[in-house]
Amino acid sequence: MISSLKERDGALINNWYIACTSKELSKKPISRMIYDTNIVLFRDENNVAGCLLDRCPHRGTPLSKGSCVSGNLQCSYHGWIFNNSGVVQNVPSEGVEKTKVRRIVQNFATHEKDGIIWVWFGEEGKEDISKIWDFPYRNDPSWHSYYMVTDFENEVTNLTENFVDVPHTVWVHKGWFRNRSFQHVPAVVSTENGVVNVEYDQPNDNIGVLIKAFLNPKNEPMVHTDKFIFPNITRVDYSFGSSFKYVINSQCTPVSTFKSRVYTYIAYKLPIGGSLIKPFLNYYTRKVIEQDVVIMRHQKQNLINEEKPRFQSTLADEPHIQIEFLRELGIKGSDKVFEHKKSKEISFYI
Repeated sequence: MISSLKERDGALINNWYIACTSKELSKKPISRMIYDTNIVLFRDENNVAGCLLDRCPHRGTPLSKGSCVSGNLQCSYHGWIFNNSGVVQNVPSEGVEKTKVRRIVQNFATHEKDGIIWVWFGEEGKEDISKIWDFPYRNDPSWHSYYMVTDFENEVTNLTENFVDVPHTVWVHKGWFRNRSFQHVPAVVSTENGVVNVEYDQPNDNIGVLIKAFLNPKNEPMVHTDKFIFPNITRVDYSFGSSFKYVINSQCTPVSTFKSRVYTYIAYKLPIGGSLIKPFLNYYTRKVIEQDVVIMRHQKQNLINEEKPRFQSTLADEPHIQIEFLRELGIKGSDKVFEHKKSKEISFYI
């Protein structure tokens, strides 16, 4: 029997993970799951996000089924009220305005930044908000951006490998993203400071006929880089001279065994018409992501009963190998994640 996700990921739990977007958390509490744990998020009287274990200590009812009362969270079963630190503020059946008995629900550190609510799931006292990811160009008025939220039936390592995998695009995204052209692609894969960076030499490549026709009409050369940022973030950059710049930045939240929620940040820059093109890009990126959802579900079907999958790799899989190495170090809690260095030249055909 395969171990739980929390057991297999070990020390990777000691990181910040996205629980929801700011837009998703309004006046009502919402339920989420991270590492097999049900949590509830809500806002206090100052609109600050709080996060508790989604279980009332009284009779085990999900607190997410309750309501917000004066910045506190009230259980729907017997009306117990908790603040965002998880401390009970009132027990109606005791007949007093504020209970004298101190009962606590486990709370999790949260931080809201750039339209995203992050939750710390690791050891208490180790949370450091300086480690929270900065989404690129988020506050640059010359760039346009938006978020997309997608549920995947697969786990973080496999998803991050998929998001920086070029060879699969001619098969999974045929006609939408790229068609097979037998083009030779040299690349350099290097790891340093917990980042796997892939620089491709493919100036004559394109990422779809729609992109070429509408966003790169001058057929300017393409510059493409992929990054994996430990423990669970990918960043894909495309640039077509002065015509079009495009960033796909994904953070993978581990939900449970072979379930993840991916928060994809899309940023782009055009000389003119940036706002007008957003509906088209939204449709295009959603179509491509949903194709990845399908292939990741297919992969999961053969991996779900394997404690540690074994893959046969080619030279094109070097980014995957370096990602897996960093993730394995992270599982063990090793400081070598940020000390490990490696660089390798590869090439493949698409």
